[in-house]
Amino acid sequence: LFLGRLQDDVTLAAVGLGGTFIWIANGLFRAVGVAATAMVARFVGRKDLQMAARVAAQAVVLGTVSALGTAVVGILVSDNLLRLMGAEPEVVRQGSLYMNVILASSILSFPMFVASGVMRGAGDTRTPMWIALIQNVWNIAAGYVLIFGFGPLPTLGLLGAGLATSTAGALAGCLALGALLTGRTPLQVEPRSLLIWDGRLAWRIVRLALPNLAREGVSRTGHILFMRIVTALGTAALAAHQIAVRVESLSYMPGWGFSLAAATLVGQSLGRGEEDMAVAAVKRTSALACGVMGAIGLGFAFFSHQLVAVFGANEETLRLAGAALQIAALEQVPIALNMVLSAAFQGAGDTRTPMYVTLFGVLIFRVAVVYVFAIALGWGLRGVWLGTAADWAGRALLTVVLFRRGKWREASV
Repeated sequence: LFLGRLQDDVTLAAVGLGGTFIWIANGLFRAVGVAATAMVARFVGRKDLQMAARVAAQAVVLGTVSALGTAVVGILVSDNLLRLMGAEPEVVRQGSLYMNVILASSILSFPMFVASGVMRGAGDTRTPMWIALIQNVWNIAAGYVLIFGFGPLPTLGLLGAGLATSTAGALAGCLALGALLTGRTPLQVEPRSLLIWDGRLAWRIVRLALPNLAREGVSRTGHILFMRIVTALGTAALAAHQIAVRVESLSYMPGWGFSLAAATLVGQSLGRGEEDMAVAAVKRTSALACGVMGAIGLGFAFFSHQLVAVFGANEETLRLAGAALQIAALEQVPIALNMVLSAAFQGAGDTRTPMYVTLFGVLIFRVAVVYVFAIALGWGLRGVWLGTAADWAGRALLTVVLFRRGKWREASV
């Protein structure tokens, strides 16, 4: 929103494209976080808090080591990644700068996903909420000051946005780790346990994380190809796409919240041997998520142009973004179903089924159908979003069918 006020499509495109690769990197840590949530929830359900704490410690260590490697590799190849996307030279330059600033603090920020997953597995969703609130308040306040300048501070534009996001993530990572180590969450991790390497337990976490990591890899690879198609439509279309995505992302929050509840409830219910309670939890959270996101979809359908107008971009960019957001209304209920049911599988320890569903969606819809609609048929950005809506609908249908089959009940952690 702040960057849109700069009236510069190149800056919006650079942040969107650079942010895509940061989002891809996040997938690695979300995979470990999902594994930690499932294992911690199962042990908490069994009242084995000592084992749950050991899992938490090893997951945090894995996340920290992975973050260091990701930061080094990401900074070295950022320019080349953006060039491969076919972006204009100035988009590449600014997007690379944005990526590198955020990656510089990733050893603190990326493990936050793991620590938050541990807390949620233990049934504590409040602490991650407060940490996220502090993170976003800092990001907004620092972003405004650094992007536009204040007093003696100069106007930094995109660099300011990167610095705000980077420092906010580092702050959140420190708070999450501090909560685990100081007992401000139900499951406390002893500081000395972070210095003990348990290879067998670490492998159990990795083994459970691998299917989800593969799922994230497939999803992120598909998204790269997807963004390559969007980039080919031109800088204006890319900027409009980023605006529509930013507005639509607000609708993911209810679905994300209900999916976290589903993962924890399913894991703890199975840990207690209460399969019927797990099923009831999934049905209830699915209904709530669909209701809330369906209502948001109606808002997108009727007020799309008013919602994107607050970004203050040029008229053509806003027109394209508004049309895309109207199509996004079709996606809301399928996204809600997919988010909650996928989380339920993961909470049960079944990380393979979501991987298969993602593979189906990426290969059949996310790349192939979007290319046909946007490029072959010449529908442009509308084609991109129609193809995406078809993707979510297909995934939701498949996920419902697989959930009803019930094999997730047999998963082990």
